Amino acid sequence: MYIENFIQQLDKLEQTRKGFRYTLGKALQVDDFKSIEEKLEISIPNKIKDFYLVANGLITNNPEFEIIAIDSWVVKSDSIHFATFDQINKIYFNISEINQAGEWTIYNLQDNYEITLTISSFWSNKIWQWIIKNKKIWANNWWLTQTI
Repeated sequence: MYIENFIQQLDKLEQTRKGFRYTLGKALQVDDFKSIEEKLEISIPNKIKDFYLVANGLITNNPEFEIIAIDSWVVKSDSIHFATFDQINKIYFNISEINQAGEWTIYNLQDNYEITLTISSFWSNKIWQWIIKNKKIWANNWWLTQTI
């Protein structure tokens, strides 16, 4: 799935699901990354940049979900909190290393549960499991849980 299709699906869901709303942050420009990388002393993988070139953050309600705007990122212990599900379940990038997919692993810091290796999988699959099916993708064995 391309990021443009992701946004089209959000549009469709907003039109068909009562109470669902979303807001995208203003897309970044390539030059914006230089100052962020210097400030945080990191090098952001290209696929993550690709997402933020389309939307600098995302907020949904019904259900609650947020991808944090890149200018609000804070590095703590080789991690960056970049997304929150249901207002309390924080999701992080592991910035200590580049994984086998050439990106930062996405995980739940609370129990170190690895959610996915790529941002593409996160927005094209995992987010939908929460938004459409209310699956708690931040928890181990989330696919076994009942929907809400």
